[in-house]
Amino acid sequence: MRSSEDGFTVIEFLFSTAILLVVLATALSLFSRNQSIYTNERATLDMVQDLRTAFDRFTGEIRMAGAGLPGYHGVVSGTATTLIVRGDYNNSSTIVTSVGPNSGGVFSVGSTTALSANQTISILNTVSGAAALARITAVNATAGTITINSADLLPITSGASVSDFGAGAMINVIERRTYSIKTGDTDPDRGSITRTVVYESTMSAGGTVAAQEIIARNVLTADGAIGLAFTYLDAADNILTTDPTTGFVDASRVAKVQIGINARTAAPDLGNGKYRTVNMTALVQVRGQYIPAVGF
Repeated sequence: MRSSEDGFTVIEFLFSTAILLVVLATALSLFSRNQSIYTNERATLDMVQDLRTAFDRFTGEIRMAGAGLPGYHGVVSGTATTLIVRGDYNNSSTIVTSVGPNSGGVFSVGSTTALSANQTISILNTVSGAAALARITAVNATAGTITINSADLLPITSGASVSDFGAGAMINVIERRTYSIKTGDTDPDRGSITRTVVYESTMSAGGTVAAQEIIARNVLTADGAIGLAFTYLDAADNILTTDPTTGFVDASRVAKVQIGINARTAAPDLGNGKYRTVNMTALVQVRGQYIPAVGF
């Protein structure tokens, strides 16, 4: 019979240690597995949330293309991976109440609240359908007038001039928004969707509103191919082909834009070494401005 003062034998100690190590190894394995699952799920959730935010943002802006412009003028240009749209994205509209006596570009307007110098505006005659882009050079809030550079007027409809826009003409601030994706093989941001905002060009280039920013990353397929694709359709849902020489679609015919995105997680799955992916697709109707004279 063992005395109460006896200790463990070496064999008992080694056996106990072995059991403890097995228990610890099992616990560590379970913890590591659970940590891997959490990391993978967290990465997937972050990818989906970030992509959804960006996707909703630019599909909404593409849908608003053409606001404040005649029909079929919302899309500036488009390729398979780059889209340029324009419109009144801030609901900054007013109406011409009268034209100044010099008729050289001074307009009395209903409100100057959303207007400032250096903005590009569209002026629309809602009766004749005449439309043009112009640059604001001065705003007089007290007098309720704006001045445009009539020498920098860019007709949207053929032959439009300052004299076409009297009382009742609509004024909207027009911005151009460019969406593209970085495709360079050595670019560390390859697969990132970018967005740039400028005021629309007149005879001269529009000023910068928001410099190029990355709004989504890792827009790549599982095997690393570019994961953004724009497809263009006309009003009858016919797919418009791009010019084989320039790669551009006929923007004047674009009524809808189909957006396809394939994205993957920033790092491969810790379990199987493969990227997790998500696909998003939307068919967006491009907005047009209603003009009674031409039926848009």
